[in-house]
Amino acid sequence: MRANKTIFAHRGLPLLAPENTLAGFNLMQDYNIEWFETDVTSTRDGKLVIIHDDFLERTTSSAGEVARTDYDLMKDTDTGSWFSPEFEGQKLPTIDDLVEFVNKTKLNLNLELKGITGPHGNDLANDLVVQLKEKLSQIDPSVKILISSFNSILLAKMHNIAPEHEYAILFEQHTLYPDWQLIADACGATTVHLENDRLTREMIDEIQKRGYKINVWTVNDADRANELFNWGVDGIFTDRADYFTGKRK
Repeated sequence: MRANKTIFAHRGLPLLAPENTLAGFNLMQDYNIEWFETDVTSTRDGKLVIIHDDFLERTTSSAGEVARTDYDLMKDTDTGSWFSPEFEGQKLPTIDDLVEFVNKTKLNLNLELKGITGPHGNDLANDLVVQLKEKLSQIDPSVKILISSFNSILLAKMHNIAPEHEYAILFEQHTLYPDWQLIADACGATTVHLENDRLTREMIDEIQKRGYKINVWTVNDADRANELFNWGVDGIFTDRADYFTGKRK
């Protein structure tokens, strides 16, 4: 892949190992991956866990809404056997597991803040950003960190207490309204993460003209990735980072 373009391993290597698991993260070390993306949210009792969905069902052996479930009820859940018996026994990573992994590997991190549901969402969000500021301060300074979210309020909360980090706002195509820059600026974002579907060169040109970096999700086709890079995007999120970066020698 061409120089100065970023390949983000999307939730690890989700075609080779269960997404957002330590097994999947560790597998990235076999490839020339420099950046990966993962997701963080809060349990009902304020434990920060690494999971994409609001609910546990799709990627764990448990059920229920993450933000309405105490950590003790999910800490032993299996997060690997749904993918393959080979990964049976994988546990739900915590933010401490993630920090330890990043410090060990020195892989750069795009951490996506997931919206928090339920009647105590605002309190949990306030606690999340305070905890996260402290946890991220434990990461080796050589590691680059990009914090992103679809939720502009949550992103703004984080930026307000930790402006030392870089921020990116995510947009689906149907939410990319003409006031996108107001939203980006309000939450301190200098990067925009755009949905690949129906993304045009004109959209990219307009956003770049206003001084923002652009990363595109989720791009698994090599021809499309090349087209986007030719249009000037800075990076792509892909489920096939192993393909784009190649095996380590």
